[in-house]
Amino acid sequence: MTVINTDKQTLQSTVVDLQLCFGGFSHKGLKAENQDAFAAIVPKKLELRAKGAVVAIADGVSSASKAAEASQLAVTQFIQEYLATPETWSTQKSAAKVLSSLNNWLYSQSGFVDALVNQDSPQWLTTFSALIAKSNTGYIFHVGDTRITKYRQQQLEIITRDHNRKQIGQQDLLTRALGADSHLEVDVYQVDLQAGDLFMLSCDGIHDFVSKAAFKTLFDSLPLSPNKSDLEALSEKIVATALERGSHDNVTCLLVYIDAIPNRKLAEIERDLSSKAIPPALKVGQKLDNYLVKKIIHASIRSHLYLVVDVKTDKPYVLKAPSANFSDDAFYLQGFMREAWVGERIKHVNVMRVLSAKKDSQFLYHVCEYIKGQTLGEWLHDNPKPSIAQVRDIMKQVIGALRSFQRLDLVHRDLKPDNIMIDEYGQIKLIDYGTVFVASLDENQETIKEQVPHGSLNYIAPETLLHMQADYQSDLFSLGVICYEMLSGELPYKPMQRAEVTIKNYNDIQYRSIKQFRPELPLWLDLSLQKATAADPRQRYRAFSEFFSDLNKPSSSAVEEYKNQPLLKRDPIFFWQLVSTLLFIALMVSLIN
Repeated sequence: MTVINTDKQTLQSTVVDLQLCFGGFSHKGLKAENQDAFAAIVPKKLELRAKGAVVAIADGVSSASKAAEASQLAVTQFIQEYLATPETWSTQKSAAKVLSSLNNWLYSQSGFVDALVNQDSPQWLTTFSALIAKSNTGYIFHVGDTRITKYRQQQLEIITRDHNRKQIGQQDLLTRALGADSHLEVDVYQVDLQAGDLFMLSCDGIHDFVSKAAFKTLFDSLPLSPNKSDLEALSEKIVATALERGSHDNVTCLLVYIDAIPNRKLAEIERDLSSKAIPPALKVGQKLDNYLVKKIIHASIRSHLYLVVDVKTDKPYVLKAPSANFSDDAFYLQGFMREAWVGERIKHVNVMRVLSAKKDSQFLYHVCEYIKGQTLGEWLHDNPKPSIAQVRDIMKQVIGALRSFQRLDLVHRDLKPDNIMIDEYGQIKLIDYGTVFVASLDENQETIKEQVPHGSLNYIAPETLLHMQADYQSDLFSLGVICYEMLSGELPYKPMQRAEVTIKNYNDIQYRSIKQFRPELPLWLDLSLQKATAADPRQRYRAFSEFFSDLNKPSSSAVEEYKNQPLLKRDPIFFWQLVSTLLFIALMVSLIN
């Protein structure tokens, strides 16, 4: 037995992460009760990269019976629930889900009636503004008349818009609040972050009584690199200024100072990616960490796959390691590491499981569950004409896997027969996550951005080829292509070679009826496949379940709609062939005459 070792040492990154500090102050002012609230958190390093730092302010609506409770609940629950959302979700999806849930709970306490009008039931109403600082971007979510202001290079910018209606001689009328209605409208903003930026979250008791000029003077009094104490002291000073100028409301101010933002250069990203050694090609009998190689499954210029057993548990696994040929390819290594990251987080019976990596290993590899079976491509070679029932069963399982991706805000992007495994019991396993789109990671400036589409050309959705865009409908397109191929042995579009790709718009991709290859198949099935593989994503199914439903039972409405279409739209190729034939006949007749 040979044990693989290396002298390569892990390199420590000196790259600066997002750094910020905050400080705030709140006072009841001239009122008997303080109905304002604010909260802030800067998570630890890994959570900071995944979710960002969160600050929030809320101003309970004074006419509401539970104003103070509503504001306190809003800021604390928003932060707590936001940080608990899956780390694969985008910032906007996470915040939107939390705010919707929070609003529904607050609204339910008023008996599901218009809380801005009804005065008879308990009212949990509050305005709300939050800033989530993640990587180089600030995400702002805003409801009501609290306010977020940015101060950069002595320039003051009010980012949010007050949701109130001016009334002559009367107090402004609030038009939006958490808990006021079952349907919540949230203003969402994205701003770039720069070192030295100062953000102020304030209630109307502050910004309605302190002028822009006064704010600038106060902000300019901060030291060059303020700390938490400096920001708290300035917040208290701003509160005092508002009270001096006649504020009769609660007064709350929260300041956030951006000390540093991630600014990683390509060389620094590459250095981090190469901080672990790529193991050399292994032989049967060799051992890597606590995994003993039993069989070489596959070896290529890109990667090596081994059947291994854990010497501690004697359980079989598949060990995947990158090829040494790609040791300098940062984009490839990033995809390899993403595959492990995704595989550790997604849990579904039809998705290949990836074990958590050994924290102290000096090698770059990951270990997956062992699937005893074959790829769908190999299965189709052995079963060239599967029945519709067999195809449905496989589609049902793949759709289950893809829906688990969708729930986590993930897009597979490389769906093809070779990335679908079928085990000896007919169970499907989706594999290969190297090109998976992860919404939360895409927001992060610390990743290498793609310059060209990645995946298998004849299965990539047209919007990815044209615009480098992909969402769950892109996976739906690939699924439709696979389904078509299973039933016909062909592709729904003319096969493309990468060197020949000259697609300029969706009209360049013309669907080929499956009845050209399998005339005995019903029209309703052909129409379902045509819709699933529509070049324009706006013409595709809106959900995987809709596609699967149409695969299971004929859609009479779709057939009727198809028959009522003009020939030009129903079969444009045949239409123009017919027109050409008629023109040729007319020309011949005129020549004879």
